[in-house]
Amino acid sequence: MPASAVDQTRLHQLTEALLTTWHDRVEHNVVSDPAGHCAALAATALTLLPAPPAPEPVDHRLPPYSGEYIVCAKCSHDTAITRHKEAGEHGTNDRPTYGRSPKGERLERECWRCDFSWDEALAPPTGPAPHDVTVDALARLLEGAHEGWALDLSPECAEHMARELLDRLNVRYRHDYHGEDDQLEEPETAHDDKASTPTLTGSADERTTP
Repeated sequence: MPASAVDQTRLHQLTEALLTTWHDRVEHNVVSDPAGHCAALAATALTLLPAPPAPEPVDHRLPPYSGEYIVCAKCSHDTAITRHKEAGEHGTNDRPTYGRSPKGERLERECWRCDFSWDEALAPPTGPAPHDVTVDALARLLEGAHEGWALDLSPECAEHMARELLDRLNVRYRHDYHGEDDQLEEPETAHDDKASTPTLTGSADERTTP
């Protein structure tokens, strides 16, 4: 080993260790085993050689999911498709190789026009799980959406519209909906018959005929 690879002190220690190992094996009459002799010297050398530098850590973090509309870095097209890839699954455009891919679970993005592909991180929901919208909640949302228009949307009409819609559609909250509109007051669905009946200002006995 050249002196430039290690300092003189380390070189002296290594030389002494190798000589000691060689003498020990000669004294025990094992010189007839050249392979074992070389292995013993190599093991001794490895214990004294400086440790190899640690490799630079590999950053396996993926860029965040960029959304449905993203400009391709190759052809500047603004639409990319998304495929989910399991850990160990090879990418669509990877060269065929045996065994599993070293890549983890990810979203594979591919340009709609030029087929350039790249990997991005998963994008799980960040809000509460979607759940079904009830008739009352949808009626309140319809009332809030209609606010400001020329004609008022009565609570009865909003409830009727909500019921008809839910009979035909499965309506669910989005995972990022925080429910601000749920703070609206409950619509009045029950009405007093007396309050809804017009009242006369006088009885029939009090009215006089000309």
